Amino acid sequence: MTLTTNWVFRIILSLLMGLAVAVAFRGEWRYEQQVAETGCTVREGKKRDTVIWFSPWVLPFLILTLWLVTLLSSGPEVSTAVLMECTSRLAVLLTLYFVVLLVLLPLLRKTISARACATLWLLPVFVYYSQYVYQGTVPPLVVLRIPRPLAAIFPWLWLSGFLVVLLWHLISHLRFRRMLLKEARPVEDQEVRDLWWEEERLVLLKRPLPLLVSPALSSPLTIGLFGRTMCTVLPERDYTLDQYRLIFRHELRHVQRRDVDTKCFYLFCKALCWFNPLVWVAVRKASADLELSCDEMVVYGAEDRTRREYASLLLETAGDERGFTTCLSASARGLRHRLQGVIRPQKRFSGTLVLGVITAVLVLCSAVLSVSSSYGTLGELLLVPHGAVTIDSVLLEADNTYLYRDDLSPQVREELMEYLSALPVTKLATGPDLPEDEPKHLALFLADRKFYLEFTPGLCTLTPMNTPFTPVLYRLDQPVDWDGFYALLEEESA
Repeated sequence: MTLTTNWVFRIILSLLMGLAVAVAFRGEWRYEQQVAETGCTVREGKKRDTVIWFSPWVLPFLILTLWLVTLLSSGPEVSTAVLMECTSRLAVLLTLYFVVLLVLLPLLRKTISARACATLWLLPVFVYYSQYVYQGTVPPLVVLRIPRPLAAIFPWLWLSGFLVVLLWHLISHLRFRRMLLKEARPVEDQEVRDLWWEEERLVLLKRPLPLLVSPALSSPLTIGLFGRTMCTVLPERDYTLDQYRLIFRHELRHVQRRDVDTKCFYLFCKALCWFNPLVWVAVRKASADLELSCDEMVVYGAEDRTRREYASLLLETAGDERGFTTCLSASARGLRHRLQGVIRPQKRFSGTLVLGVITAVLVLCSAVLSVSSSYGTLGELLLVPHGAVTIDSVLLEADNTYLYRDDLSPQVREELMEYLSALPVTKLATGPDLPEDEPKHLALFLADRKFYLEFTPGLCTLTPMNTPFTPVLYRLDQPVDWDGFYALLEEESA
C-alpha cells in the first residue's frame, strides 16, 4: 500500500462521512420544517426524535468503554496509556476545531440556518472514530510533543482538573434541581394541560413529560439528565394561551433534539480542555446556537404578530440557566442575536452543503495530527529497556526483493545495532499494528529470538515473541536507509 493509496483511502472515507452527515441533517431539518408548517408528524404512532445519527453522549461513553476493555485485557498500565492517548488527541482536535469555528461563526450565522450552526459544534462526535481507521496506515504529518519535564505529571494534572470541573457542574446541577423542585407542583389549569398534551403529540415523545410550576423560577425550562427524570417547569406567573404555546414549542423542540445530552457533551469538552479558556468561550457560543436554532423553528413560517409576541416573551422571561437544562431565555447577554433572528429573519441556506464539506475536511485533517509524551532514540526507548541489544537474523522486503540472513558477521551485527539504536522515534499509539501491505518491510529477530523488531516506511514497532504484549506504534523521525540495508546484506552475502 503506497502513500498515494493511503491518501486516496482517506479522501474517500472523508467524502463518505461528509455525505452521511449532510444526508442525515437534511432529513431531520426537512422533517422539523414539515411539522412546523403543517403539524403533520408523518410517521404517526412511532416515536421520533430529530437527533443527527445519535446522542453526543456516545463519545464519552465509548472512550470509557475502550478504557475498561483495555484494562481487563491488558492491565492498568496499558489502559492508562490508551486513555491518555485517546483523550489528548481528542483535546487537541476539539481545541483546534472550536477555535476555527469561533472565527468563522459570525459569517456562518449570517449565511446558514441556526440548526446547521448548532450541528457544527457536534461534528467532532462523528469525526473522532475515523482516527482509529487511520491509525497504522501512514504516520501523522504533525506530532505535538509534551515537554519531558511535564510528561510524568501531566496525566495526573489533567485528570485532577477534569474531575474537578465535572464534579463541580454535577453538584451544581443537583443542588439547582433540588431547589427548583422543592416547592414545585403540577400545573392545574386544564386548558394549559390540554395545550401541553397537544404540543407533546407533535413531537412524538417516548414518554409524557411532567409539566410543573415552581416559585423558584423566573424563566421556563426543561431539566433532567435522563428521560425518566426530565420535566418541564414554568415560573409562577400567568401567560396567555398563545404564549404558553410558544413556550411549549420551544422546550419540546429541545427535548425532541435531546439538547440536554448536547449540554452534557459541552460539559465534557470543558472538562477535557479545562486548561484552555478558548474552549470555554466556544461552549458558551455553542449553547447560544442551541437556543437560536430552537427560536428559528418555533417561529418558522409564522406571521409578524407571532414573531413580535415571541420576542416580547423572550424579553420578559430573561433568567439564569444553571445545571443541565434547556431554558427559554437563559440570560440577557445573548438576547440581541435571538431578537434579531426572531423579528427580522433573513434568507439563509439550510447549511447542508457546508456541514458535508466541513465534516469531510475535518475527517481528512484529524488523522494528520497526534500528541506524544515519549520521544528519543530507538535504543533508549525500546531496545535497551527490553534488553533487545543483539541481532539474530534480518529479513528485508523491498521492491519485490527478499533477503534473509541469519549468518551475519559480528561486525555487521554491531553496525546494524548501532545504526538502529541511533534512529530518532516518537511514540504514536498503544494498540495499532503496522500495516501489512507496505512494499517495503524490514524485520529483525533480536536477543535470541525473544523480540521481533519491524519497520515500514515511517513506522516501527517492537513485539515480544512468547509473551502477551500490546504493540506500541512509533514514528520514525528519520527515514530508514533501505538502500544501505540492501547493499550491506548483499555485501555480506558475497
